[in-house]
Amino acid sequence: MNCRSMRWLVVLFATVVAGAGAAQQRSQDSWVSLFDGKTLDGWSVHSGFARYHIEGDELVGTTVKGSPNTFLCTDREYGDFVLEFEVKLDPRLNSGVQVRSQIAPTEMAFVFADRDGSPQSRVIPAGRVYGYQVEIATEKAGSSGSIYDEARRAFMLASTRSDPVASKAFKDGRWNKYCIECQGDRIRTWINDVPCVDLRDSMTSRGVIGLQVHGIGNEEGPYEVRWRNIRIQAADGGIAPPAISCPLRVLQCTPKWTGPRMADGRPKVSDELLKRMRNVPVTMAWSIVTNAGYRNCYETAMGWQILRPDEAIVGRVLTAQYMPMQPDFNKAIMDHGHAEGRLGNSNSWPIDMLQKGDVYVADNFGKVVDGTLIGDNLANAIYANSGNGVIFDAGVRDLEGIEQVEGFNAWHKGADPSYLKEVMLSAINVPIRIGRAVACPGDVVLAKREGIVFVPAHLAEKVVVESEAITLRDMFGHQRLREGKYTPGQIDSRWTPEIREDFRGWLKKNINELPVPREVIEEMLDPKARNW
Repeated sequence: MNCRSMRWLVVLFATVVAGAGAAQQRSQDSWVSLFDGKTLDGWSVHSGFARYHIEGDELVGTTVKGSPNTFLCTDREYGDFVLEFEVKLDPRLNSGVQVRSQIAPTEMAFVFADRDGSPQSRVIPAGRVYGYQVEIATEKAGSSGSIYDEARRAFMLASTRSDPVASKAFKDGRWNKYCIECQGDRIRTWINDVPCVDLRDSMTSRGVIGLQVHGIGNEEGPYEVRWRNIRIQAADGGIAPPAISCPLRVLQCTPKWTGPRMADGRPKVSDELLKRMRNVPVTMAWSIVTNAGYRNCYETAMGWQILRPDEAIVGRVLTAQYMPMQPDFNKAIMDHGHAEGRLGNSNSWPIDMLQKGDVYVADNFGKVVDGTLIGDNLANAIYANSGNGVIFDAGVRDLEGIEQVEGFNAWHKGADPSYLKEVMLSAINVPIRIGRAVACPGDVVLAKREGIVFVPAHLAEKVVVESEAITLRDMFGHQRLREGKYTPGQIDSRWTPEIREDFRGWLKKNINELPVPREVIEEMLDPKARNW
């Protein structure tokens, strides 16, 4: 299918939906010129020092003796698009247009499979443009419209030379119209409406567009290549889509965790550890985490409404950041979310990601009126997915209905019958602010009516184990003080060998009744493991 036919199908579809006139207007408006005919704004030169200048409505590239291949590249990167341009080439020169190409930020060692599958390697110097190149060559060469991998694999990926029609599509001495379509892993080319190549290759899905002036070595030249009517259809406008949820971003804020991770990148603290965390007092968790250097881990209960104050919320944190509405960014978020297969309104997307043992933690900047992130329907969905509750710096609605969700608990800033308005989701699984605390994805949250502690995943076991030890010591000490066996000074200072032996005996006698797993107590009883 040539570009003209492809565009006609787009127009035909839109006509069925909204009428012929409106469809044609949308089709026209979807094209964006990459060259304003006056300046090189939006472009920059890379890899060589050939010259580019403007003559009327034409962009002219001129060779310079001794210059390597030179590229005039777009400042924006494009993924899926249709690119059209016209080009006229000096018959003593060859050229090309880069698509989905990259500019090496530093020297790079690139390893790839050769055509026969054998491993190869290549060093790409800093500043070098590399990637897919659509060939612009002479009639005699017969390779125009082919796709070459410039400076990377350095061989032809798809060629027109074996096609008697495509190899003759380019004409010397005249303007030739190119059409290049990139969609997913597919790259197709046309010259003067003649189909040239249809390549499937997934090495690069996004990159710059670059106009090449080929190096001529020590030839005098100068030779010219001219472009005009350079335009593109790209749904994203050449702007990288926002990262809604990114495992790499999770790794960046949880680098000390060495255990297993979930599919979204969050640390997967074990269910057993979460169960034991429920018995940890908030004050103990705060003390251990703070002493480890994480001093912004605690949020007081003041100003919060708690659905079930006598029930703790414990689980792995999944975060969501909400902000006041900004239409352009919200559109980018919604478009990319739907492209990723996310369904419905964005406030349901974090809920769809919840796993058993998760706690949904959201920053909605304290908004209650028109800031209600959930009602009873979403509360049911949250509990079904996570078996847990939420901590929202935001409002909720349908509070009576939420209260009927057995087992569900919520910390929130108030209830209101309004719907969510003028609010947008900006990111999932990023560090967020909850009051005076920082919550990171994968933290273990411990929320009791005293307050909330966000425990970094790598400290969760330390918090549980040390808290359990302190709890048992306190239980023993309190009992002995009530019995009058020891004085407060004896219990609060370093224990004597006699008290330590008494403690071990107490542990053995009460091992089945204590609120700590039996195996943990047995480890504490081992003198080599811990000297009480």
